[in-house]
Amino acid sequence: MANPVVLIPLDGSKDALAALPVARVFAALEKAAIRVLHVTEAREPPGKTGESLGLEAADLGGATIEVRAGPAGEAILAAAADCGATLIVMCADSSAAEPAGAIGDTALAALRRAHCPVVLVGAGSAPGDWALRRVLAPHDGSPTVSEALKPAIHLARAAGAELLVLQVAGDEPVLETGSMPPPMYVDQVQHSWPAWSGEFLHRLASVCPLEDLQVRLLVAHGGPADETVRVATEEAADLIVMAWRGHWESVRDSMLKILVRDAPCPVLVTRVGAA
Repeated sequence: MANPVVLIPLDGSKDALAALPVARVFAALEKAAIRVLHVTEAREPPGKTGESLGLEAADLGGATIEVRAGPAGEAILAAAADCGATLIVMCADSSAAEPAGAIGDTALAALRRAHCPVVLVGAGSAPGDWALRRVLAPHDGSPTVSEALKPAIHLARAAGAELLVLQVAGDEPVLETGSMPPPMYVDQVQHSWPAWSGEFLHRLASVCPLEDLQVRLLVAHGGPADETVRVATEEAADLIVMAWRGHWESVRDSMLKILVRDAPCPVLVTRVGAA
C-alpha cells in the first residue's frame, strides 16, 4: 500500500503559503508525505521551483515538489489522483482579482471533483504555529453528514483534539430518512435535551466511532452559516468540517461561501452526493 500524501498547491503568491502550516500538521497526523504542486505555463529549471514559490529550504522539510503545466484546477485534480492524495490543502483564493474571502475558480474546481477532502485556508486563518486542538462539525442531523465526518473524526482522534458537534435549529427541515433534528426547545434544555443528546450521539457513534474522543454537543438557533462562524469564534475552533453536497449556486449551499469568507479558521470540505 502506498504511503499517504498531503497535496498542497502553491502558485508563488504569499497568500498561498498560508496553507503550508496546516498541511504540515495534517501530514504529521497522517504520517504522510507532503507534495508541493506548482502549476505553471513553463516548467521551472531544476532547483529553482522552491525559490520561485517563496519557499525556504527549511519550509520544505522533506517535501517533494512537482511542476505541471496546464489549467490549475485540472492539474491539481490529476496530481491528486496520480499520487493518491488523502488531503488537498490549499488557499481558498490567492488571486487579487477576487473579492476578499471568495473561493477562486481553482479551489472550486478542486472542491467539485476531488476524490479526497479539501482543506481551504483563508488569509490569516492559520498562523505559523497552527495546531489542531478543537474541531467544529456543523451537523444537520442526517446520516449523510454523519458519514461525511469520518475523515475529520479520524484526524481529531490522531491529534487528541476535542470534537464539537453543532446542530442549528432553523426553518428548513431535513427530509432525509433517519435524520434527527434538534429538540424543539433549544433554549430550554431541561425539556428534551438529555434524551435527544444521548440518542443523537448514539446514532453518530454507530457511523463514526467516538471512543477515545472528547465530544461536546452544541445546539444553536438561527442561520446555520452565521451560527457556525459565531461558535467557531467563541470556542476558538482550529478547524471547521463541512459536508458539502456540491450544488454551488443553490441557496442551501451558500453556507460554504459564508464559511470560507468569515470563518476564523481553515475549513475542511468533504463532498457528499453526486457531482
